Amino acid sequence: MNQTIGYKKLSLLGSALLCAALLGGCASTSDLSKAQATADQASQKADQADATANAAKATADQASQKADQANATADAAKSTADAAKAEADKAMQEVNQLAEKIDRMFKKTMQK
Repeated sequence: MNQTIGYKKLSLLGSALLCAALLGGCASTSDLSKAQATADQASQKADQADATANAAKATADQASQKADQANATADAAKSTADAAKAEADKAMQEVNQLAEKIDRMFKKTMQK
């Protein structure tokens, strides 16, 4: 946005210098009108570029917001997956302990 404002100022300054040069060289009304029309066109194009830049910034802001939401969702999913893994690890540990207990009981039964 700052660049388009800079271009607008630059084009207006250029057209002002052109007008001054034409006035210094006894420019005709037609020449001055053409110079003003050129300056007006440059100003309009700068305004259009500024509007386009603002629209692009708004779109980028929306995309950034959606990316932040996606990251939050991914973080929540990871947290849920980590909790599920912890539960699964705990259950596996209990299964292993029970298997060892059953093995010990079986060995005692076989010794009798």
